[in-house]
Amino acid sequence: MREPQLDGLRAIALLSVFYSHFWEESSNLGHLGVRFFFVLSGFLITNILLAAKGHDHHAAGITVFFARRAARIWPPYFLTLGFCWLASGLLRLPMMQESLPWHALFLSNIWYATHGSEPWALAHLWTLAVEEQFYLIWPFVILALPSRHFLKFCGALVSCTVAYRVCAFALGKVDEATLLTFDSIDALAAGAALSFLSAEGWSAPRWLLWLSVPVGLAGFIMQIVFDLGNLVQWVVLEAALLLPLAAIVALASKGQFLKILANRSLSGLGRISYGAYLFHLPVWAVLFALSARFGVGDFFSRGPLTMLVAGSLSALTALVSWTMVERPVMAWSKRLTSRLAAA
Repeated sequence: MREPQLDGLRAIALLSVFYSHFWEESSNLGHLGVRFFFVLSGFLITNILLAAKGHDHHAAGITVFFARRAARIWPPYFLTLGFCWLASGLLRLPMMQESLPWHALFLSNIWYATHGSEPWALAHLWTLAVEEQFYLIWPFVILALPSRHFLKFCGALVSCTVAYRVCAFALGKVDEATLLTFDSIDALAAGAALSFLSAEGWSAPRWLLWLSVPVGLAGFIMQIVFDLGNLVQWVVLEAALLLPLAAIVALASKGQFLKILANRSLSGLGRISYGAYLFHLPVWAVLFALSARFGVGDFFSRGPLTMLVAGSLSALTALVSWTMVERPVMAWSKRLTSRLAAA
């Protein structure tokens, strides 16, 4: 699905992550951006898998799914890993050698949950690890689960995620639990449920947008203004904010959301958002290394200048990657698998 409004939303989610990392560390915008990415990923991946389930040859459909996902995710991912590994001394990235196998196997979330925050320039890879782990299991769930039970199953996943958070809070393990796949299953399941409803012909009514906007704003304001403690903020609001996030995806997927999201600049940034997200912390590490080399100290510490420079360089690097690596590899993969998909 290539809906320009969805690309526009990807761009906004990316910019929210940039803001939290490059400008204001205490902001919850980046976290909400990541949650949106998970809802959208659950929606789009389930779309693909439901189509594969309708294929006469399920094995062929699933094989095509895995091949195309690998072609989309792996090339820029492993280029980033290789660069950080080769430049770890210059970039001053401790624990790079020790963590490399974990990153290569898409276990970054488990690494950071058990070993702390180093190497910091790859800390954002925990989200990609969560998605890859989801990709490994979800196709077989889709194939095995009868359609009549799908929505109930997604609801059960959301409930289990809330229970998981309560247990993690009771054990005092919130920081570690946040990084594990279980904590993001509710967002992925919400997107999956939305995809199923869409495939069944359900269309999001316009009133849902007007309901979701105040609910989302209220939840967001409560997160950033009030000290609610982890029990309310992490357990209750995380689940409550799924409604506005899912509603926005539903409306944008039908081209029913704000038209400004489809403008060329915003949708163009959204199209390269994967690469920009992947590269943004390594780009910042390079800027830190250069500022240290030229004796300008904390020139690229958090602030508007870093947001502008590091964000722009991340987008530029992503554009080069999209043009020279990602798009050609995806086109090659599509040609290679099209015969199998048509079989």
